[in-house]
Amino acid sequence: MNKRSRGLPERFRSALILLLFTCLMAASGWLWRWDQLLYDLQLGSLSASPSDDIVIVAIDEKSLEALGRWPWSRKIHARLVEKLSLAGAKAIVLDVLFSEADRTDPEGDIQLIHAIAASDRVFMPVILEQRRLGGMLIESMPLPDMSNVAAGLGHVHIDLDADGIARGVYLYEGLGDVYWPHLMLSLYQWLEPEKVQTEPAPMTAQVPNVHIISRHSHRLIPFTGPAGNYPRYSYSEVLEGAYMQDLFRDRIVIVGVTATGLGDALPTPVSGHGVPMPGVEINANIFDSLRRDASIEQVGFTSHLIGSGLFVVIPFLLYAYFPTRFAPLVSLSVLIGFALIDWVLLRGMHVWFPPSATMLGLGLSYPLWSWRRLDQAVRYLNDQLERMQREQRHLSAQQPQGDLVGAIQFISQLMPLSGWALHDSNGKLLMHGGEPLNEPMDTKVQGKWQRAGAELWTRIPRIDTQWQVGLLWPRTQVPQGRSLQLLNDFAQQFIEEPEENHDSVLERVELRMQQMQQVNVRLQRFRHLINNAVGQMDDGLMVINSLGQVVISNPRAAFYIGYEKDADLLGEDASKLLRVLEIRDAWHWPEVFQHVLLEGEPIRFEALRAPDTELFVQLKPLDEAGAGMHGMIVNLSYIGTLKRSERTRVKMLNFLSHDIRSPITSLLSLTQSRKVQESTAGELAEQIQPLARRSLKLADNFLQLARAEAADSTHFEDTDFVSVAHNAVDEAYVQAKASGIILRRQFDEDEIWLQGDLGLLERALFNLLENAIKFSPPGSEIVMRVSREDSCVVCTIQDQGPGIPQDQLTSIFMPFTHAETENTSQGNGVGLGLSFVKVVADKHRGTIEAANGEAGGSMFTLRIPCESESTHSQP
Repeated sequence: MNKRSRGLPERFRSALILLLFTCLMAASGWLWRWDQLLYDLQLGSLSASPSDDIVIVAIDEKSLEALGRWPWSRKIHARLVEKLSLAGAKAIVLDVLFSEADRTDPEGDIQLIHAIAASDRVFMPVILEQRRLGGMLIESMPLPDMSNVAAGLGHVHIDLDADGIARGVYLYEGLGDVYWPHLMLSLYQWLEPEKVQTEPAPMTAQVPNVHIISRHSHRLIPFTGPAGNYPRYSYSEVLEGAYMQDLFRDRIVIVGVTATGLGDALPTPVSGHGVPMPGVEINANIFDSLRRDASIEQVGFTSHLIGSGLFVVIPFLLYAYFPTRFAPLVSLSVLIGFALIDWVLLRGMHVWFPPSATMLGLGLSYPLWSWRRLDQAVRYLNDQLERMQREQRHLSAQQPQGDLVGAIQFISQLMPLSGWALHDSNGKLLMHGGEPLNEPMDTKVQGKWQRAGAELWTRIPRIDTQWQVGLLWPRTQVPQGRSLQLLNDFAQQFIEEPEENHDSVLERVELRMQQMQQVNVRLQRFRHLINNAVGQMDDGLMVINSLGQVVISNPRAAFYIGYEKDADLLGEDASKLLRVLEIRDAWHWPEVFQHVLLEGEPIRFEALRAPDTELFVQLKPLDEAGAGMHGMIVNLSYIGTLKRSERTRVKMLNFLSHDIRSPITSLLSLTQSRKVQESTAGELAEQIQPLARRSLKLADNFLQLARAEAADSTHFEDTDFVSVAHNAVDEAYVQAKASGIILRRQFDEDEIWLQGDLGLLERALFNLLENAIKFSPPGSEIVMRVSREDSCVVCTIQDQGPGIPQDQLTSIFMPFTHAETENTSQGNGVGLGLSFVKVVADKHRGTIEAANGEAGGSMFTLRIPCESESTHSQP
């Protein structure tokens, strides 16, 4: 500090640094886009009303339609000049170039020359142009005879800035040493010669290109408004005399092109909605500004540098006289004051001072001053961060070579690894295993594997060296895709960052930012790891604090509680959220919270979220020492599949204990009865046969149901459902005839193809027909209908039996269910047969419905997706 105090004060050094920076910005022009933007914004506040004695005669689309395609005969222009002269125009600016004689109509040239001479108030343009691509620049002037009789000549070139916007114009411009005044300046000199200093008269001959365009007296144009701000009249209307008397008397008339595609329309700072301004109207703005002495002049280069530098020094002179807490206000006040001065210069004195460099310097003055004042504090913070960085490195132990061997052994359990090798940065073999590998491959990217035949090599940086690790695989089993990603992660685990060199030329602030970034990256990776692991759990997880609020949750917990996103649970009252779960034990939720939070004991129970989500809930208190807070963990496990399996098993056991034991018990009773002992063998067989058939039928139904449940839909083939339906009816025909029942078929299609299992579908239809036959009275009929509806095949089987009880319509397809109908002797057939149909429908992504017909009887409707007629060709 003593050494520093002998030099310049800190605020002067800071001021000098900022002054040099601001001058560099001002001199380089790097901020020119911002200068142009600020100028355009301020120009809007300078807009003045246009002079009422300036009128534009426009060569517009209407005139082209009335007078024909451009160019017109010069007789037409001569008539216009004569009409405007007779109308009393003070001056006529004919912003149309006539540099070549009209060979098809020489008389038109003569008439135009006579009209210009007679008017003695016509001004014409001089244009710098190239006659051909890459040719020389020449000054194209009107015909010599026209130039001689014109009241004045001048250039009409508009200077475009780098962004393509017309903001300014050079009052004098020409090739070589020839200077043409701008056409509007020439007009102004003719109208008010006493107010304008006369320049030397230009030459009247065309001057060849000497590769030098001379220009001076640049002025910015203070536009009066967007395009259309000056009175504009169509050329054809003026030529026809369709205007009020004395409209042009004592007015300055500027004739030019406004039609799209003909004129030189240019974008300007005041172009509204992107509409460019015709050159003739830009000339009107130039003349209006010259006559009002409102042209804007930009400050010189040297003046701009000096002014910018002086302004940025002011805040450093004022900071010493104000408390530190007022320093931002001081900087802001100086910045606002400079902006007001810049606005006054432009509006009151018509001087433009580009402000971007100065405003940037003023904006940086307070941060620079604060940074230097806080340098000592920043140094202290850097030292603290370095210490934290060193401590953090000790938290995760570096992976030694022994850990590498264990990791490779784990990889070999997952993939067919044939061999491996570890080399140092010089290629020296450190460790190896399995089959030998070739020399290390020169890899460029660290932590990424590169392939060389059947080998994979990577470079792993360590603190004092670099490892080169190679893995050998069977040639046809080199890892790809997810396996390669696993290997990349394996390599990343062993990368060690080298120690930072804190004696570098980097400022301590940059070092602190790097350290903070590294710490933040590690924390983000760890947080993402935790979120990813918790989010992919199949169980729902919630962490609840001592206030009963949810602080951590995963998507599965939100789903089990009835929310769409896990973020919706955060901060919510857990006691209200968990009330949707109905506890099946004797517990109540307030008692559960008391038991876990106050007594510190875990608790487990089953719960139900209506209508049918069965959950196993576990609550455990948080470890206060590890978590740093009181609270509890709630784990929600879905057990619906397990509970359904248990219920199905119970039903099956009940079914087996009744329906299968019943015929066997009857058979045993029959063999022990005295009547059987006295009967003949034929009579005994006749009594045993129904019981045996019934047991065999039950066993067969069990086997068919198991086969349907084990069916794999990926093995389904093209199947004609109509043929399946015919086979099922044919198979049930004998049984129907024996019962005196008529089977009718009503098929709307000859073929309906779908992806399915022919055997399962045929058995399902036969079961439905068999069920209908069992419950239909003799003499009745059963109707099978097959049709196509949209993209589904619909099969309906309707009988004339007693129908199905209303309370069993939804449960009749459940496994091991007995149908309580008027004929209950075949209830077991309903239980397994219809359950088989339900399984087959599910396997084919279809549905089966049961209903009672309007005229009585039951009706089963099977719907299965099928192929459209246009997508299947018959084999």
